[in-house]
Amino acid sequence: MHLFGYLVLRTFFCLIQASSQNLLEQIARILAWTMTYVVRIRRQVCLENLTHVYPHASRRQLNLVILKMWESLLLMLFEVAQAPRRINRYNWRRHLAIDNPDLLLTGLLSKHPTMLLSGHYGNFELAGFIAGLFGFPSFTIARPLDNPLMNDFINTFRSRYGQFILPKKGISDTVEYLLRQGETLTVLADQSAGRKGLWMDFMGRPASCHKALALYALTTNAEVVVVAARHNWRMFDLILDCRGHLHTAMLEKESQTVKYVTAWYNQQLEAAISLSPSQYWWLHRRWKDPRERKSPRIDNGS
Repeated sequence: MHLFGYLVLRTFFCLIQASSQNLLEQIARILAWTMTYVVRIRRQVCLENLTHVYPHASRRQLNLVILKMWESLLLMLFEVAQAPRRINRYNWRRHLAIDNPDLLLTGLLSKHPTMLLSGHYGNFELAGFIAGLFGFPSFTIARPLDNPLMNDFINTFRSRYGQFILPKKGISDTVEYLLRQGETLTVLADQSAGRKGLWMDFMGRPASCHKALALYALTTNAEVVVVAARHNWRMFDLILDCRGHLHTAMLEKESQTVKYVTAWYNQQLEAAISLSPSQYWWLHRRWKDPRERKSPRIDNGS
């Protein structure tokens, strides 16, 4: 079964790599419409998330956001498949503009470790890829795929330019060691941390955030840069938006807390998402609340 899934994935990649950009963009629009209005994958999750964040939006507006979300997601998948053949250290300027590049370079060139934080937005796979193109190898935390053959193929694909993949569980000591060695870590910072996470406001709703990201940054004096790769709605026409830079060692003592750092990067992600809300993964269960709610006690009058 693993071999079959692997062969399907390889065939899928080969077809994408052999297809023209215009064809893939047309396919992205057709599939996006199909998944929005016909298949309706995770439609209720999308609508629930959007109505909480944008309570005054009409149903037509929400449908349009969902439609463009799927288009953005598909463009990202197609770009990931073609990126090693399309982008290199000599032609990247044709495909990518960088907003506030000084923030990114300050972090990457620092003698301190660097954490590049992003979210499920636009082409979030791009941060580690671009850092590798610039000659800065990075380590990315990602959950391994259930199929080991597919997992090895995807990780080999990602690491072609120096982006090394770390499994999601049991790596706290490894991550801290790498950061203390001055390495670069890229992380999706909007993963739900479950009931044990730090509950903070994200786009007007409580969300569970991982405490470990802020702890890593504070204990290693890391430079934290929030980046978001935003589509201009064509393949390989992107803006790498460097939203903010935080040097944790330079913070005032009262700000050197997990809560402060977590709130800071959440605010930076919110600002990036607000520029193009339809590029955020609204199908992502960012706001799920697994905390057990106590049943109300019944007073028997005794």
